[in-house]
Amino acid sequence: MSKVPPEFSPQFEAGHETLQPFDVRDREGLNPMIKLALVFGGLLLAALIVMKLYTPGVRDRSDPPRITADNTPFKVKPVDGGGAQTPNQDKVVFDVMDGQSPNSNAIPTPRPEQPIKIEAPLPIVKTPSETVVRANPARVETRPAPRPSVTAPARPTASAPARGTSEWVVQVASTRSQDDAANIWAGIQKKFPNLVFGAYSDIVRADLGDKGIYYRTRVAGLADKSAAQSLCTSFKAAGQPCFVAKR
Repeated sequence: MSKVPPEFSPQFEAGHETLQPFDVRDREGLNPMIKLALVFGGLLLAALIVMKLYTPGVRDRSDPPRITADNTPFKVKPVDGGGAQTPNQDKVVFDVMDGQSPNSNAIPTPRPEQPIKIEAPLPIVKTPSETVVRANPARVETRPAPRPSVTAPARPTASAPARGTSEWVVQVASTRSQDDAANIWAGIQKKFPNLVFGAYSDIVRADLGDKGIYYRTRVAGLADKSAAQSLCTSFKAAGQPCFVAKR
C-alpha cells in the first residue's frame, strides 16, 4: 500500500485549517437549461425591438406611401402673454387727455401729384391782315353709312302639273309594310302641298320572291307622262328621290 503524502492526509493541519472534500457538481451555479432559456429570451427581446424600429418604414409596393406629421405642436403659447411692452407708448395721448400740449411737431406728408390734363392746341388761322386768330374747330358729327339692304331672292314655287287619269305615276318610296307606305304619303302631302294638290296616292303590293314583299308609294292622278316627269323633276329639286313609272 502506497504512502499518502502528509499534505493530502485528512488529518493534516496547516494553519489550523482542515482540508474538506467537495463535489464539483455543487459549484456549477445555475442550471444549464435555465441559462439556455435566458439566452433565448434575450435574443427574442432583441428581435422584437428591431422589428418595432423598422416595421413603420416598410410597406408593400401596392400600398400608398404614408407620410406622418410632426408630433410637435404648430402653435406655442408665448411666454409673455401680454406681448412686448413699449415704454412711453401712449405718452402723447395721455398728455393731451390731461390738457397738456404735446412736445411734438407733426409734419404732414405731401399729397401725391395730380395728373395734368393737356388740351389739344387750337388751329391757327391767318387772316389776310396777318392777324392771328385762334378759332374753335367746328364739331363734325359723323354717322355710319347705312348698310345697303339685301333682299333675298324669292324662292321659286313649282306649279303643280296638270291632273288627269293617265296610267303614268311617280314612285317616291318602297317599304316593307303598308302602314309605312301610308305614312310616307302623309309626309309627302305635308311637305309638298302645292305639288300633290289634286293628286292621290297609289299604294301597291309587290311580291319580289326571295327578296320579300314590298309596298310601293306612288303619286297618281296625273294627266300624262310629261306631267309625271315634271312632278318627279320638282321632287328631286326639293331633295325627294323618285322615278316615273307606268301602272
